[in-house]
Amino acid sequence: MLKRMLVDAVLVNLCLALALFMRYVVASWSQAGGLFVDQHLMRSFLGIYVKSASLLTLVALVIFYVSGFYTRGRIYISRYKTFVIFQAVTLTYLAFGSLVFLAGATIGLPRSVLPVAWLMTLIGIGGVRLAFTLVEREVLLDLGAVGAFDVRDPRSVLVVGGAGYIGSVLVRKLLDRGSRVRVLDRLLYGEGSLADLYNRHDFELVQGDFRNVEAVVRAVQGMGSIVHLGAVVGDPACALDEEFTFEVNLAATRVIAEVGKGYGIRRFLFASSCSVYGASDEIMDERSEVAPVSLYARTKIESERVLLSIMSDGFSPVLLRLATVCGMSHRPRFDLVVNLLAAQAAFDEKINIFGGDQWRPFVHVDDVANAIIGCLEAPLEVVRGQVFNVGHDAGNYRLAQIAEIIKGVVPDVVVSVHQNVEDERNYRVSFEKIARTLGFQANKTVEDAVLEIVDAVGTGRVVNYRRPEYSNVKWLSENGETAITMVPNIYSVVMRMSEGMSATG
Repeated sequence: MLKRMLVDAVLVNLCLALALFMRYVVASWSQAGGLFVDQHLMRSFLGIYVKSASLLTLVALVIFYVSGFYTRGRIYISRYKTFVIFQAVTLTYLAFGSLVFLAGATIGLPRSVLPVAWLMTLIGIGGVRLAFTLVEREVLLDLGAVGAFDVRDPRSVLVVGGAGYIGSVLVRKLLDRGSRVRVLDRLLYGEGSLADLYNRHDFELVQGDFRNVEAVVRAVQGMGSIVHLGAVVGDPACALDEEFTFEVNLAATRVIAEVGKGYGIRRFLFASSCSVYGASDEIMDERSEVAPVSLYARTKIESERVLLSIMSDGFSPVLLRLATVCGMSHRPRFDLVVNLLAAQAAFDEKINIFGGDQWRPFVHVDDVANAIIGCLEAPLEVVRGQVFNVGHDAGNYRLAQIAEIIKGVVPDVVVSVHQNVEDERNYRVSFEKIARTLGFQANKTVEDAVLEIVDAVGTGRVVNYRRPEYSNVKWLSENGETAITMVPNIYSVVMRMSEGMSATG
């Protein structure tokens, strides 16, 4: 955001300076019959620029921000972007002109400068954005990612982030249903969650960073649908490096979607989050106003807006706002509230609850995978462009109730309640739409998730829940130089393919 604001500030100042210079040339020629001969006139124009530049910059950045230039508001990223730019620049100069008029001789800006500066700013602001779009398109063209492409296998699914907590469960369910599955994943947390699938003929792994356009292009080729699960997940993990979070959670989402659209991918499922609802005492549904209170939630809602803005007859995004996920996975996580508390109860026989009155919706990871499959298999006209809350109404709990469920499974656990609330989120969610539209019903409960965690501890499958690889924020904190700053331009294709296929596709 700061970089974009800096570019716009430079453009606005440059356009004002050029407009003033043009006015100076006219004045100098008419008064002295030449250029740069009247030093007093030159100093006068320099003084006018110094007085007016900061005022124009401030007005422009405020109006540009409100217009969605930097927050990528819904209207700004829609088909009306050109009109929004025209409107914002025009409002900027109307407001600036009014302030100059009120200031009178204090600033002394010639009125003829305003329309010239307005036109030049309009061309500059619009031109920079057009140039960026054209360069982006040329990159995709060079990589062969734009243009018609016949999908070779409509039953094939690309799972971006398929080695993760949800993805490793989903991949196996898809394979069991006869789908051909390709995973694009950097394997940041290791390859253990997928290692037992490497010899399956219907499974492929593209090991690469999905911020890298070339890796995305390689992964998308020949696929029928995309499920995008890749993200920096969790508020603490996102806060470690905001620029990295925006690259992964927002910018990369657009890249994957644009490449998929260019390759004729019709069904694009995106894993969003119910945390976009923020804090509310109301029961939230898909029509409720979003009010994200964290960077993670903001990147999710902005990604939703980007995907809806590029929806077309041939590209159908489906947005899945997941409840707080729980339960055992092939890539276990113990930075999720139910899993963490259950592990603490099993290991330490003590859990800490902060606040306790906050409402939160919960859903088992197994049910999330089933919901995704339901969206993949539903008629396209039923799900295209739709937002679905993923969970079930019975999964709305206060955090204190989660402690009671855990105590029912581990009776000896000591529950300590602390009044200071570390997490501001508080929301209940309605899941009526996904049940009505897709017939989705949850098969597992929070208690099932707790039982799974306790059993994993009891059988020795989990020997230390505090290990960094079980927590996104711990892993990124301890491996930050490698995990965050690794240059995302290296990829490799792991050869786990049908006989006769090449590693390059």
